Amino acid sequence: MIEASKTKDYTLKYVVYTYALFCLLLFVFGAIATMLFHGTPLAMKWLIVVTAWTPTYVFLLMFKKLYPGDTIRGFYRKAFSVKLDFRLLASTTLIQLLIYAASVYIVSQQKGLFFMDMLDLSSSALMPALFFILFQGPAGEETGWRGYLQQAIEEKAGPVRGSMIVGIIWSLWHAPIWFVGTGYSGAVLVRYIIFFVICIASLGFVIGIAYHHCRNLLVPVWIHFMLNFPGQSFTGSQVDLVTWYGVFYFIMALGFLLWHNISSKKHDG
Repeated sequence: MIEASKTKDYTLKYVVYTYALFCLLLFVFGAIATMLFHGTPLAMKWLIVVTAWTPTYVFLLMFKKLYPGDTIRGFYRKAFSVKLDFRLLASTTLIQLLIYAASVYIVSQQKGLFFMDMLDLSSSALMPALFFILFQGPAGEETGWRGYLQQAIEEKAGPVRGSMIVGIIWSLWHAPIWFVGTGYSGAVLVRYIIFFVICIASLGFVIGIAYHHCRNLLVPVWIHFMLNFPGQSFTGSQVDLVTWYGVFYFIMALGFLLWHNISSKKHDG
């Protein structure tokens, strides 16, 4: 386990700085993407890539305060040195694929369409999506959210409350995107925000519990990836997909809470 500084609590500063820098980068690079590159889809994708790394930017800038006496290289060596729990990775992958399939199926039934009509599985759609997803949230965010913040809060609040707190912080961090990146307004926007927060906070809880049981940073990176990538093949409205994601990921979070409690009791016994 990688321990943050015991001398001073920097968790609040880290969260504030990450929120503030994210808004600043969105404003600056959003203006550049709009004015110089006319807001093309490619320019907006690179905007997402650049801004998604904000938690890591702040982590690296604060590293000497967060981990005095350690090195960045040493941090990452420890972060990926723990033996992977492949059963955990396989089970979360299967559950997330089932959540995606179930969500798409329900939306297709609501719209009176066939399941496959809601999907674009062509290489021309999936390969560019895979390229950008690899450089976006999963790789860019998890160093800060789980590698540092999860463990720092968990030391004081425990794994359950710590995972809940970080999940909520993570979900609300996306707030600027709700208003500038979705194109929704009115009741549709309200619906999107509610279920988005439920979805991301629930997944954040799942990631936190999974990371507590296997302290390899690849675990949160992979679970995060499995949220982002499958949805790139969905051709319907994102608000419809996010609605059912919110329902199913909340159920998944409850399942992981039960699993954690059972595992903890067995370990204590």
